Parts: sequence; C-alpha cells; structure tokens
Amino acid sequence: MATRRTKKWLHVKERKSKFATRQATRSEILHVEEEGYIVPDAVDDEDERIVDLTQADIKSSVDIFSAQKRFDLQLPLYGPYHIDYTRNGRHLLLGGRKGHVAAFDWQTKKLHCELNVMEQINDVKWLHIETMYAVAQRQWTYIYDNQGVEVHCLKALDRSLHLEFLPYHFLLAATNEAGYLSYIDVSIGKKVAAYNTKIANGNGKCGTSVMCQNPSNAMIGLGHAGGVVTFWSPNQREPVVKMLAHKSTIRSVAVERTGTYMATSGVDAKLKIWDLRTYKCLNEYRTASTGASTLTFSQKNLLAASYRDIVEIYKDLYDEESSSTELPRYLVHQCPNGSSIASIAFCPYEDVLGVGHERGFVSLLVPGAGEPNFDALEANPYQTKKQRKHAEVKQLLDKIQPDMITLDNSVLSEIDRKAFVRKQEDKQKEFNFVKPKELIAKAEKKKGKIGKRLARKSQIHDAKLKEFLQQKQLKRQKTKK
Repeated sequence: MATRRTKKWLHVKERKSKFATRQATRSEILHVEEEGYIVPDAVDDEDERIVDLTQADIKSSVDIFSAQKRFDLQLPLYGPYHIDYTRNGRHLLLGGRKGHVAAFDWQTKKLHCELNVMEQINDVKWLHIETMYAVAQRQWTYIYDNQGVEVHCLKALDRSLHLEFLPYHFLLAATNEAGYLSYIDVSIGKKVAAYNTKIANGNGKCGTSVMCQNPSNAMIGLGHAGGVVTFWSPNQREPVVKMLAHKSTIRSVAVERTGTYMATSGVDAKLKIWDLRTYKCLNEYRTASTGASTLTFSQKNLLAASYRDIVEIYKDLYDEESSSTELPRYLVHQCPNGSSIASIAFCPYEDVLGVGHERGFVSLLVPGAGEPNFDALEANPYQTKKQRKHAEVKQLLDKIQPDMITLDNSVLSEIDRKAFVRKQEDKQKEFNFVKPKELIAKAEKKKGKIGKRLARKSQIHDAKLKEFLQQKQLKRQKTKK
C-alpha cells in the first residue's frame, strides 16, 4: 500500500465485507420456506409407488395457486417448440420450428408479444432481462424486444442451431451447422471469438442440441459424434477439457448449477453421471433404446430426461455407494397424442417443469424441483419496472470480462494482477514518451510573453515530475533486489 489513504480505504472495504458476510449468515434464519416433496405415506395403495402418480393426482392435492401452474397450450400448427425461462422464473419464451414466437408472463398468463417470423426457428433464448430475447432463425440470429420489434440482426451468428447466454459476461454463445462456436458480447454488439470445433478436435461437428453451459465457471460444453464431450473458453482455440464419455454419438449434455456433476446420454442407450472435479463416472444407467434426447437439471438436483413422447424425472443420482443399474425414477409423464418432445426446462424458484413438444407446450408440477428462497438482489420474481432498470445498470457495472473465463476460478486473482501490471507498464511507456515540438497542438500555444512563460513553467514541471518518478522506480527496483 503506497499511501496512508490507500491503507485506510482498504481497511474500510475489508470491514464492510466482513460485516456483509455476518449479516448474510444471520439472515439465513429468515429462510423459512421449505422445498416441496411428496410424502410416501400419502399413497393409499401399498402396491402403488410415487412414480405412478399422475399430474391430475398432484394437481388435486395442492393449493389453488399451485394448481394454476399446471396447464397445457395446444399449438399443433407450428411445432415442435423450443422453450426458455428467465433467470427469475417469471417469464416464458416459446419458439416454434415453423416460425411462431411468443413471450408471456406464464403465472398471470399475460401475453407480451406474439409474432411469426415466416422462417425456420432453431432455438430461442432470453438475454439479461425479460425485455430482450434472441431467436436463432434459418439464416441469421435476431434480437427482439418484448413488443416483438426487431432490435438487431446478428449476421456474425449465421445458421445457428443452439444458443446459450452467459448472464454475468453478457455473452451469447451459438453453434452452427458448420461446427463453429461463436461468442457475441450483446452489451457492445462485438464478436469476441469464433472457433471451428470440428477442426480443433477432429470429433465431428456438434449436434443440433448437444450444447450446455457450466453455470459455475461459464464454460461451454459440447457433445460430438465420436462420443467426446469438450469444454470451451473464448480465450483458447483448443478445448480446455476433452473427455471420452460414450462409445457412440452424444445425444445430450447437462451440468448442474454448482458445476460439480454432469449428466450425459448417448445413442448407446446409456445415461452417465460424472464428477467434474475428478472427471470420473459415478453411476451408469441403462435407458431406452435410443437414449435421452434432452437433459436438464433443476435447482435441487433433480434430473429430467425426455424419450420421444415421455419425460422422466430422476432423484438421488449422485449416490456413489449405490450399485443398482436401475434409474431412480421420481415422476413420469407422457405427452398426449404421441407428440415428440423437443425441449425441456425447469422453471427457477418454482416446482415446475416446462415441456415443449410438436403439438404445443405443457407445464408439469414437480414437487421439490425449485429453490424455495430467492435472493432479491440476484433474481427477483416480483421486481417492479424501476427495480428492473436499476438491476440492469448494476449488471452492466458488474460485468465480467471474457478474459476471466477459466476452468479453475481460483486463478482469477492471478490473471487480474498480471493484467493490472501490464496496463501500468503501458501507461509508464506512454508517460515517458516525449512528443516532438511539431506535434504540439496549436490550441496549447499562446502568444506573447505570457505564453512563453507558461510554456517554460510547464516544461520545468514536466521535467521535475519525470525525474521524480524515475528515482522512485529505481528505489523500488533496489528494494526488490
């Protein structure tokens, strides 16, 4: 610490940080909400299991407010549908493959906008707030607002198949038909990086939906035709992690929110649970003949998998001591009329699973899926328009640069220190650079004796300051030696 003022400022900041930690620990007693569950004793018949309960049984057993969250949307003309929830779990986005897009508040059923882009849609994704969303259309990726007005056309993301948004970095990641993984900074509209994943690892181009993100470190996971799962960072042209997960083509990949466990499914009809700390397979289960087409984790570590027109929810998949190869099924639901499932997603902070299929959308009740207590400063389902504006400004101020995306978050401080030293050296070089007299701006010159006197004073001041800084730098170098 160079000065007494800096030392005082650092101590104040440290004291505030400790106070905030103590207050957060004390406030945990206020988290009185408990997660939902199904009581085994509630099943009357001894031969009946929890997995045999239907959505009608669950809906008749819950309160009226929770029962309203179970609904179906019959949209048979424009499916299959891709779905996405906002981070606070309040708004839902639907994108039909034949061009239908709809955004609405799914709890109050208030429609924000509905339009038909008259083009094939491959994926939809909310951005940092519920007033903007991205749609991966046949040729380009477009950004719309909540009124359905086209805001921007991202020609850098062409023929995109799958989208992922990194909220803390404001990065929109996309894979396309040619096997390219591209990153776009939506806050400034600049392309950050683009890598050919097919050439980089030789495992074949990415599938249509074999893409996910690790929420803990913002790494993008891709599944390839050779059974290999790779993790990518916008700072490296080569994959940071490459692991052989299956002996056949990868069908789906999902990572839970703490970044500890990963689930993969392949054409070999196997579902595997991996520990990302050691990259070892914890459990391996046998599934349907073609394997799970989509996988997703809930906030309470329930895993949902879709098989054609059936969606299954699993519980307690991380038990390393369990040697059983039978999947621990929690709930099972079959879509009506044999509609094949295209997309599934758990709603944050709600015991709800959204399923998009070829004939519309269905909202399922899954007790114990959502986090019961939310942080209003992180994601507030009940925020007002003013709070949303303040939250957007705060997110932009707290934006993390893409250079900070690494596999191990513990090395962030080292990266930051190196960048700081490099910037300081660049500033020092600029300061020591003396401009020739010809490049001095005319606006700085003044006529007469006063101008000459001021010019002489500024020259003497600059020379003394330069000499002082050079002596200070020499003293630091001597003390280091």
